[in-house]
Amino acid sequence: MMKKNILRIGIMFFLILFITGCEKRANTSEEQDVFIGKILTITKDEINVIETSGGGYEQRIQEAEVELLDGPYEGEVITVINSMDQMYAYDLELFEGSEIYTFVEYDEDGNILEGFVYSYRRDKYIYILVAIFLVLMVAVGGYQGLRTLLTLGLTLTGIYYMLIGIAAGGNAILLSVVICALIAVVTMFLVTGFNRKSISAIIGTIGGVLVSGTIAMIVSDYAVLTGLGTTEAQMLVYTQSDVNLNFTSILFASILLGTLGAVMDVCMSIASAINEITEANPFMSTKDLFKSGMNIGRDVMGTMANTLILAYAGPSIFLILLFFMNNIPYFDIINMDEIATEIVRALSGTIGLVLSIPLTAYVAAILEKKNESNY
Repeated sequence: MMKKNILRIGIMFFLILFITGCEKRANTSEEQDVFIGKILTITKDEINVIETSGGGYEQRIQEAEVELLDGPYEGEVITVINSMDQMYAYDLELFEGSEIYTFVEYDEDGNILEGFVYSYRRDKYIYILVAIFLVLMVAVGGYQGLRTLLTLGLTLTGIYYMLIGIAAGGNAILLSVVICALIAVVTMFLVTGFNRKSISAIIGTIGGVLVSGTIAMIVSDYAVLTGLGTTEAQMLVYTQSDVNLNFTSILFASILLGTLGAVMDVCMSIASAINEITEANPFMSTKDLFKSGMNIGRDVMGTMANTLILAYAGPSIFLILLFFMNNIPYFDIINMDEIATEIVRALSGTIGLVLSIPLTAYVAAILEKKNESNY
């Protein structure tokens, strides 16, 4: 009965998310006059040379016949204009058969004059990929896979409301700590149930994540990290809002979230292993269980530390290439706000992961032996 109830809750949760997302996308398109269109034919594709005081530069102009696939003008064919300028590295080239988002202009009578390219339609393929992911999780994982999807949905919900709270002027540190703790508790209990290993993993996870965030905050204070090292953070400064954002606190929140997944993985691996060892050999002492947990943790630590470092280094590969190709000195690189922030983020997260190992091993060993003493 409990499994059926969890199944129903999970299905209803994802249906609500899907319906809400579709409704929001439809409302956005209607308000902005942005519609989905399919390119039928390219009617014009030419390059014009525009002369300026700085010399001539090329501008490529495409015109296409596009069939609108949604909105009040569904089925209508309009002309869409696409301009590509050699001065910009990022341009959208049109191809027959592709689907795009196009925004339109109207005449005085409300009829469509022409359209312009807004972006490629990428969400369709993202939804297909999400569907494949959901099906595989249930097909391969069965009931456990469904519970995993439910925890994932709850995790995303928690992050969503944390962001709403920060955007409304809430304390990013307090919000991130509470949300991370809730995510850890809900995930562990839903995945493994209410038992000793889940409690051990929760304690280890919360402890490791808090250590990671605390170290990051201390180092950020001494190194004078502003939290404004990324382009996105700098754009937030100019956001039209009455809320005064604390970017150092937001940096703390991002470090907690970035560390949480890896730390949960390590802590659950150790707690689960100690539980299995105790079941197989109930006569092992607390000290021996702790040593076994530490040995397992050391093996896991080797791969997870690399995973955490690579997770932070991967998105920075373009920036690193930029440094290499422009021969920027090491002294300049290491002292950049953005680079220093990423290094602190990666190392503090890894330190939190490493310290969560003995904490989880100790708590799991104590709880397992305490449980045996009750018999």
